[in-house]
Amino acid sequence: MSKAKRSWGLVLSGGAACGLANAGVLEVLDREGYVPDTIAGSSMGAIVGALYALGLRTKDLKKLTEFLKMGSVATLTERPLEGGLHGGVLKQNIEAFLSPLVGDATIGDTKIPFVCVAGLVKSPIHWKKIVTGGFTDHVMRSIDLHIFPKKTRLIDALLATSAIPVVFSPADVSGQTFVDLCHFGSIPARTLRSVYQPEVVIGTDTTPRYEKIERYLPPPWQEFLRSGYACLDESRGACDLTIEPEMPASLFRFDKATEFWSAGKEAAEKVLPEIRSLLT
Repeated sequence: MSKAKRSWGLVLSGGAACGLANAGVLEVLDREGYVPDTIAGSSMGAIVGALYALGLRTKDLKKLTEFLKMGSVATLTERPLEGGLHGGVLKQNIEAFLSPLVGDATIGDTKIPFVCVAGLVKSPIHWKKIVTGGFTDHVMRSIDLHIFPKKTRLIDALLATSAIPVVFSPADVSGQTFVDLCHFGSIPARTLRSVYQPEVVIGTDTTPRYEKIERYLPPPWQEFLRSGYACLDESRGACDLTIEPEMPASLFRFDKATEFWSAGKEAAEKVLPEIRSLLT
C-alpha cells in the first residue's frame, strides 16, 4: 500500500540505455513506500514502467542489467536500409527478453494503470529533408502521437515505443507502423494528465542532449533538435517534479546499465524531501 496521501502518476522517460536510470528511481520510490497510482512511459521508460506496472519489483528489474548489452538488444538487419533510412539499420532483439516476462498480457492487464505512447507513422519520412530543409514540419505532418488502447498486447506496444527511427526498423502493430517519439514524446506527462488526471505528476528526464555536436549538424537538423528540446520543456512543465539523473554514458552504452541504474537511484535520493512534500 502506498504511503502517498494524494493520487499521483509517475512518468518514465526514454533515452535508450539512459532510460535504465528509471529503474534506479523506482528502487528508491519502492523502498520509501511510494507506489504510483498510474504510470506512463515512452521508449525505455515504457519498458521499465510496464514491467513494474505488471507487478515486477525492482529486484526483478535488475535482470535488465544482466541482459541489456548492445549485442543482445539489436543485430544488423539482413538488408540494412533496404527501405532507405526509414527502414532502419538494426533489428530489435529485446522481444526475446520481454516475452517471458509479459507473455500475452495487454496494457489493460497491468496491476497499475499504464499508458504507453509511440509515434504513428502516417506517411514515410523523407530523410533527405534533414539536409535540404523543412524537415521538422515534414516530420510533424508524417507522425502522430499515439496512445495504445488497453486491448493492445504489451509486447507490441513496447516494441513500437522503442523503435528509434533510423537505428531500428519501425514496428508494425495491427497493420499500422510505429516509431519511438524521441524528444517529441520522451516525457509523456501531458498524456498521463489527460488520461488519468492525477493530483500530482512526478516525471524523470533521462533524454540525451546533443549540445556538443549540435553546431556541427546541418541547420535543418539543428532546428529539429531545438523543436524537440522545446517539447521536452513543455513536458517537464507538466510535471510537479522532474527527477534528472546525471547520465554516466551515451544512449547506446547498454554495457553501463549498472551505472545508469545507480544514477537514477542517486537522483531520486536527492529529491526525496520534495517527493515527500508533494505526496504526503
